[in-house]
Amino acid sequence: MRRIKPLRTEQYIEEERERMTEAAREARRQYKREWNRKNKDKVRESQRRYWEKRAAAAAQDQTDNTQEDNTSP
Repeated sequence: MRRIKPLRTEQYIEEERERMTEAAREARRQYKREWNRKNKDKVRESQRRYWEKRAAAAAQDQTDNTQEDNTSP
């Protein structure tokens, strides 16, 4: 079996967008809307984890910037 080189997310999305027909995209959207409606707790938990990571990254960036400012003459 041939090993597929992993693509960056943006590249994958763009290539997939080119391959899919509008009907296929709409079917995917419909499935995702239904899944989200049926799994509200999973969606909520996923969003919570996402924003916790974003907040932690922002706090880390702010700490890094503060440390850089303190070390400059």
